[in-house]
Amino acid sequence: MESASGKEKMKPMKTSSIVFLFLLFLYEFPIYGQLKLGGSQSEINFREGPGVNSKVLSTVSNSNLLVILPGEPKNGYVEVFDIESSSFGFVYEPLVKVTDTLHFQKQHFFEKSGENDTEDVEIELINRTDHSLFVWINKNVYNLAPHEKKELIFSDEDVIYFSSAPGLYPVFGREILKKGTSYKLDFSL
Repeated sequence: MESASGKEKMKPMKTSSIVFLFLLFLYEFPIYGQLKLGGSQSEINFREGPGVNSKVLSTVSNSNLLVILPGEPKNGYVEVFDIESSSFGFVYEPLVKVTDTLHFQKQHFFEKSGENDTEDVEIELINRTDHSLFVWINKNVYNLAPHEKKELIFSDEDVIYFSSAPGLYPVFGREILKKGTSYKLDFSL
């Protein structure tokens, strides 16, 4: 298997100003730049793929906290990460109740490690923990074994990410990286 404000005196806003702020909001926080948190009212099946014919990986309890990853549903299924079991799969969207939405704010978790000879963004994922690590970057899933490293190449500079491991606080955010540059994302306790 494979995201500063100042205070001024309030003045009435013109319609064009409202439209501009709405467009700015969409640019800063696009739909794909959100994580949704939720759960289900009953046990639900975690599936390998987006469909009723996909293999059932496990059954998720209604008490588990689910992270609904950004993206459009596929065949009515959404990509979900279960915090409690630290597992990834697809669930039927109508069975998930969203309780909160978190925006991918700009962060600085990626550390510049050098330049490269391409027009790509190179990212080295480093898992320095004793836990298996789940990493989701720009709609791609990467699983890292304890103490494993992975080299990734992206053509897009705008990177949104989510990562989690059993017993660790999830890390998520959005960063604009520079083409022709190498970065590392180092996970440690």
